[in-house]
Amino acid sequence: MPKERQHFILNAEAHLRKQGILIPGIQRTKNSKRYIIWKDNLFVLHQWLSWPKLAYNSPGKLEQVGALLGQFHKSSLGFTSKHGELYNGAKKWSEEYKTDLAALEKWEQRHADKQKPHFSTIVEYLPYFRQAGQTARKQLNTSAYFAKWKKAPLSKHFLCHGDFNNGNLLVRNKRIAIIDWEDVRYDFPSKDISRVLSLAMRKEGAWNKQLFAYLLRGYLRENPLSAEQLHLLFVDLAFPHIMERFLRMKQYEQMDAAHIQQFCTRESLKTAYMLDELKALA
Repeated sequence: MPKERQHFILNAEAHLRKQGILIPGIQRTKNSKRYIIWKDNLFVLHQWLSWPKLAYNSPGKLEQVGALLGQFHKSSLGFTSKHGELYNGAKKWSEEYKTDLAALEKWEQRHADKQKPHFSTIVEYLPYFRQAGQTARKQLNTSAYFAKWKKAPLSKHFLCHGDFNNGNLLVRNKRIAIIDWEDVRYDFPSKDISRVLSLAMRKEGAWNKQLFAYLLRGYLRENPLSAEQLHLLFVDLAFPHIMERFLRMKQYEQMDAAHIQQFCTRESLKTAYMLDELKALA
């Protein structure tokens, strides 16, 4: 990991701790440095917490996760780093939307004539996901808020964890610690919310709008978003990021036809819901 990246992570953690977010502390060296260098690699020693993972096993727990995520995002505002522009997610959105849509189209063309159930089910759904992605991309490109947000000082951008899953949330006596910050960057709340929602859907085995409502309610209670911000949130949640990753990582190779069907169905229902929310905010 480059020194610039390690400094960014450590400084982001320090900022969040000062704002009351529970992150295990680091053990400094005898010379009071935050890391050591050994064989050209940087190593950081964090406090070990032998706490259980937070379970996503009820609507109440999901609302609790949403509230924690909202607290973290709100607390992250004001963080600045001299290396910040290297880790500014906003710069990548337009190109990411373009390349992800091209990847979906390319995959569909490459597998359209294959008769295996694994492929035929995915190919059946891809036109819908591509259309939804095109709609979301158009909304993104015409969003005045998105244009303004990209140019805003980084101190006005949220930090995103990048891997906000229950394995990285440790709980004891109603206190929740957040660990594993290797992927932290400046970005929009939708990135972390999408991660939580995806894992909750996987556990549920289906799209459940009530679960999403609990997640969002907890989030907005701690970090209220403006109508413009909510619009961008639903734009990004409507875009088929999860589907593109599913294909790029070849996750379908580890699934039978029934589970692929289940995955595509729940993702399409989620996408339809987010598109309806977009229309309501228009």
